Amino acid sequence: MGIPDRIILTLYTFLMAVFALLMIGLSVSLLPDEPLVQMISSLPGDWRFTIGGAIIFIISIRLLLAGLGVFGGTSTLILAETDHGKTLVSKRALEDYIADIAQEVYGIYRVKVVVTMEDKTTINANIHACLEPGVNVFETTEEVKDNVKETIKKVTGLDVKSIELYFKKIKSSGKEKD
Repeated sequence: MGIPDRIILTLYTFLMAVFALLMIGLSVSLLPDEPLVQMISSLPGDWRFTIGGAIIFIISIRLLLAGLGVFGGTSTLILAETDHGKTLVSKRALEDYIADIAQEVYGIYRVKVVVTMEDKTTINANIHACLEPGVNVFETTEEVKDNVKETIKKVTGLDVKSIELYFKKIKSSGKEKD
């Protein structure tokens, strides 16, 4: 689930909690039921309630589909499939592993990785990192790419089609510059 889905889920959960408290308060007579009955009797023909209901219905469907993994791609990658079962690796585990591989190269720190599937045997990796001062950017980039491609192929059997490195910061004399 992405950040927008989490925000929507938080708001939706809050609204459902308020609705649940309202229902509890009505059922144990803590709240008067006359205002609710009057509001419900005014529903026919009031377009605002129709729109509100439609919005809640659409949000419910969106959250259900997001929970089922329909949006945002797959969260697991199939490494092998045999008659005895499947070997899966989570996308997050692969991203963390690639980050660890990249950080083994001198001069690289604060690594974050996003992996996308090209096909069943090929991935792409976008690596966001920071550099220590004085390292050769081109040599470091090539070393990271070679290490990631070789290690991922050896460990998982997946080919790495492309690796893009984005250096966000270069550390300089104890201070970081953008």
